[in-house]
Amino acid sequence: MQSKLELRIDGPFEARDESGAPVAGLSARGRAMLAFLALSPDTRASRETLATLLWGDRAETQARGSLRQELSALRKVLPEGVLDADRDCVRLIGAAVAPPPPGAVLLDGVAISSGAFEDWLRDARSRRADDLADRSLTAARAALAAGDGRTAQAEAARALDHAPDSEAALRCLIDAVAAGGDRATAHAAFRRYVERQHTEHGTQVPADLQALVDGVRAPAAARPEGREPAVAVLPFDELSGGAGDMFADGIVEEITGALSHVQAFRVIARQSAFALKGEALDVQETARRLRADYLVEGSVRRSGDRVRIAVQLVGGETGETLWSERYDDRMDDLFDLQDRIAAHVAGQLSPSLRRAEILRARSFRPEDRSAYDLVLTALPHFWAHQKDENARAVALLNAALERDPDYAPALAYKAWALAQQPSYMWSDDPDSDHRAALTTARAALERVGDHAPSLVAIGAAITLSSGEVRLAERIIDRALTIDPNNAWGLMRRGWLYTYIDRAADALDVFDRAEELSPLDPFRFNIFFGQAVAVRVLGRYEEAIRLIHEGMHANPGCTWVYRVLAGVYKLMGRDADSDAALEKLLEHYPHLTARYLMNCIPPSARDFQPDYVDALRRLGLPEG
Repeated sequence: MQSKLELRIDGPFEARDESGAPVAGLSARGRAMLAFLALSPDTRASRETLATLLWGDRAETQARGSLRQELSALRKVLPEGVLDADRDCVRLIGAAVAPPPPGAVLLDGVAISSGAFEDWLRDARSRRADDLADRSLTAARAALAAGDGRTAQAEAARALDHAPDSEAALRCLIDAVAAGGDRATAHAAFRRYVERQHTEHGTQVPADLQALVDGVRAPAAARPEGREPAVAVLPFDELSGGAGDMFADGIVEEITGALSHVQAFRVIARQSAFALKGEALDVQETARRLRADYLVEGSVRRSGDRVRIAVQLVGGETGETLWSERYDDRMDDLFDLQDRIAAHVAGQLSPSLRRAEILRARSFRPEDRSAYDLVLTALPHFWAHQKDENARAVALLNAALERDPDYAPALAYKAWALAQQPSYMWSDDPDSDHRAALTTARAALERVGDHAPSLVAIGAAITLSSGEVRLAERIIDRALTIDPNNAWGLMRRGWLYTYIDRAADALDVFDRAEELSPLDPFRFNIFFGQAVAVRVLGRYEEAIRLIHEGMHANPGCTWVYRVLAGVYKLMGRDADSDAALEKLLEHYPHLTARYLMNCIPPSARDFQPDYVDALRRLGLPEG
């Protein structure tokens, strides 16, 4: 029997009816309720449980009333008969849960201000990841016992996606090579595992595990000094069109064109990729023939006026899937649809490729890394928004400049990193760091040409370390003219707009940045930018919520207590402001009013006088 409702609860929440059409109009609590019911025994839960879970911050009577309203709203949008409720229980009927995509997190992006829900979600994510990992590992061991190395490796890789710290899954994956698995893919998985142990836990892999993998290691291929990766967009499979249908080719042409604007990689000419159409080549051979480091593959399926487009990025050396996405849409305007899909692919593919390149660069010994490799290695330290990590990024960028003193990306990111030091109160001498950031930014600007990522970094440094907002705006606009789908460029444009009385426009830009790169490592800074924009518009409660969302996304960003204290002061909530200030001083005990004013970006001081006045009234010692 076909289910009336399909739920995707791993990753961004989706609900689709039996025709495949998305169910619109679901609130955050509605999505959470459906997921909770889907995971509950017999897909049912008591009203009391749901009211406490989703409205635990409210009185019992109010919580039960809110539950009734939410159930009424759900019945209006869900297929008939899917949600059943009596006086005591609520039950989900005829609903199926879609298989989780690799690495997806349960209810990613769903945030509710309820302590009970946060506790449940944290535990449920851990239980679900462990359960899915155990299932895959059991299947992998069964395949190993049957001598099926490729299936064993695929299942072990799935287990690692769900439980990336599972040494047992990694050992199983390595064992699969002896039974016919792929050496390069096993090496890539090991490399990711080693990197995670180092960055997340500060630990080294056991010596026996290192010895085990030495027999299957496939060293990363070196590239010519400073060469950026090459990407080829292959012809998409048209799964439902007639002979001679050009829709899939049109999608590929638009994606190739959009990617060609991204300066972080080179795009193989479309005609070269199409020359291989129809040849039965595996991924590695296709990449070798095209001299591409990465391949973009896809398929198009149409039914009536609806179209489903699946896209994935794979490593040319390993054949490993690095990113995948599915787009479902209507074919109302063919050209608008092609443009929209191309923009999304370009925006979301960039951070995935960047992550792959960072892992590749780290596989080399530090002394063997090129200036390009060293810049890549610096990026995770740079975007962590923590004092020690930022200092490490500057050191790596200096090492890149020792390799090549005129390397514009290294100069540009160094300028941005130097500008972060005073802006986030890590600096011993804010004025000196602001000057150094500007000097480095100007040196980068002389060498940058049309490299959009470097232009974004230069614009960010000028925004943070000077009052020259119009110059910064021109530089960031230039970057976005070159690469309209650059999520970091859109993020910095949003921040800049908050300094020039364009807060409403800033919100539109931040939304676009998040849409293009929803898993971006800088997503937390998008939340903070949105908080500043709505604060400028006088929407203080919304600002507080967004600040907390950003802090949840990156708990290491303690400098943002400064913003929180200022917003509470503007609201007249002095007790909350004092509590935020106390938290701020725990991390920055050296803080004085003079130091704080010297650290704030000059643009913010000039264009946000009410906020600056609120900070002056926090009661910090003058210094």
